[in-house]
Amino acid sequence: MNLSKSRIALLALGTIVTIALGITYRGALRKGSMKVIEPPPAAMKPGASPVTLKDGTTRDLAAPSGKLLVVHFWATWCAPCEEELPGLLAWWREAKADPRIELVAVSVDEEWKVVDGFLAKRGATDLPVALDPGKAAASSFGTQKFPETWFLSPDGEVLLHQVGAQDWTSPAARAALEALEAKALGTGRTAG
Repeated sequence: MNLSKSRIALLALGTIVTIALGITYRGALRKGSMKVIEPPPAAMKPGASPVTLKDGTTRDLAAPSGKLLVVHFWATWCAPCEEELPGLLAWWREAKADPRIELVAVSVDEEWKVVDGFLAKRGATDLPVALDPGKAAASSFGTQKFPETWFLSPDGEVLLHQVGAQDWTSPAARAALEALEAKALGTGRTAG
């Protein structure tokens, strides 16, 4: 196999870029900020987004919930999702005390057995989970990679869209989440 110098240089450059992106991405959660935040278009609302709940019922995530609804799309096979899970769970264990806030962690895995085993091994069985095996709800929201998180107002409008894994426990992330809660709910979080 005879590779020209330009092909070898191109392969080497590709390898270097891939390694650099991997190092940058893996370290992103440790830097203490929310990585990517995309403001939604004005008054954006997702289309019908049915997911299956653990009890077998269906829920449309696009329907107004009357709460600040956090829709988090993830998968068990997604390394950034796994890395992010402890912080998401820590945030949720605090936030769930406020009845005006709801989290639905939507797995795009194919079956409950896989999701349940994954969460059990990580001590995360209290995470409120739904299943979207065909990725229909994820597509309706516009999710293209995992994890992605959508924050919806009580009337169902998208307030914020986060792409990629987040450090849910960093001071910057906590301040941003509290500001979002205040905007969506009118006041700060209340214990309850």
